[in-house]
Amino acid sequence: MQGRTWAAVQAGEELAPLEYPITQKTLALQVVGNRDLFPYHHNGPFTRALGLRDTFVNTTFYQGLFGRYSTDWAGPAAAVRSQRLTMSDQLCPGDRAVVRGAVGRVWTEGADHLVEVVASIGHERGTTARCTTVLALPPDPGTAVADRELPEPPAPVAADDLPEFARADLGRPLHRDGPYPVSEAQIMYWCEMVRDAHPRYALDTDLPGGMIAPPQSLVMWGQPRATQMGLDPRHPDVELPDQPAWPAPAERFSFSFRAPDTTELIVQEVVCEFGTPLRPGDRVGVTYELTGCSPLKQTKLGPGYFVTGRETYRTRSGAIAGTCTMAMLQYGVRTLVG
Repeated sequence: MQGRTWAAVQAGEELAPLEYPITQKTLALQVVGNRDLFPYHHNGPFTRALGLRDTFVNTTFYQGLFGRYSTDWAGPAAAVRSQRLTMSDQLCPGDRAVVRGAVGRVWTEGADHLVEVVASIGHERGTTARCTTVLALPPDPGTAVADRELPEPPAPVAADDLPEFARADLGRPLHRDGPYPVSEAQIMYWCEMVRDAHPRYALDTDLPGGMIAPPQSLVMWGQPRATQMGLDPRHPDVELPDQPAWPAPAERFSFSFRAPDTTELIVQEVVCEFGTPLRPGDRVGVTYELTGCSPLKQTKLGPGYFVTGRETYRTRSGAIAGTCTMAMLQYGVRTLVG
C-alpha cells in the first residue's frame, strides 16, 4: 500500500505525462469494458456520415483513463471522491493521446485530507478533454482513508427560462434497475480498457475490504442491456432500423429525458460524486431527475437544447454509491431558430 501521503503533497506538483495510443482495439476494449453500444463509438460508417472524423472514445473511457492517471500517481491507499469531466473534441483511432496533469488545491474537509489533480488529454490537433479529480489521501504514513457516506442530493430549482415542456419533468424521479450485478469479470474488463493495475480492483487482492469496482465506473452499472442501448431504445441498432430491442423494447431513452423532436445527443460535461464503494454481487438501482433544460438554441450542430440531469446510484441496502450529473446537447431539431 505504498503511495502518496497528504502531508507530502504540494500544490503545483506536476505529474509525469502518460501516452496512450488509440487503436481499433482500444474501441473494442471500450465496448467490452464499459458496455456502451451507442453507434458513435463502434460504427465508423455511421459516425463519418454525420460529418465526424471517425468513431471516438466515450465519456466513461475518459473517466477511466483520468481515474487511472490520478491513482497511478496517488497510490492505492487514496480514494477517488469526485470527477468533473469536460469534453471538447473527439479522440479517434490513430490518435496518440497524451495525458498531462498537476496538483491543484490541497485542503481538508471534515475528516478528509483532499487533493485535486487537474489534467487534460490531447493529441497533435489539440485538447480533447479536461478533468479535475479529487482524491482523499492518507494524512500520514500508516493511516487509512475511511469510506465516504454521501447525503441525499438537493431538489432541483427551476430556472426562469425553463421551457414549459420540461416543467412537469423537473425533479420528477424516474427509477430503473441495473440489468446486471457488479461482477468480478466486468471490473477486470474495465481495467483492461485503460490498463489500470490498481490493486483494489484486482480479483486476487488481499487488501482490507477486498475487491471494489473503480468509483469512476459508476455509470456503467446502471446502463441498459447491450441490445437495448442505442439512439432509439425501441430499435437500437442503426443498421437494422426495423429490428426491435431484445428481449423487450425499452420504454424510455437511456438518459431518461429527451427534449421534443430531438434526434441526436452529445455529452459535454459530467460531474460525479462517489460514496459507498461497489463490490462484486451488489445490485444497483438508479434514480434519474431532470435538473435543467435551456430554451431552444442555435449551435454549430444545429438547433438544440442544453439538458442537465442527475442520476443517483444506490445499492439494495440503500447506500448511495454516487451521483452523476450530465450536461448534454440534445439536437437534430427540424425547426429553425429565429
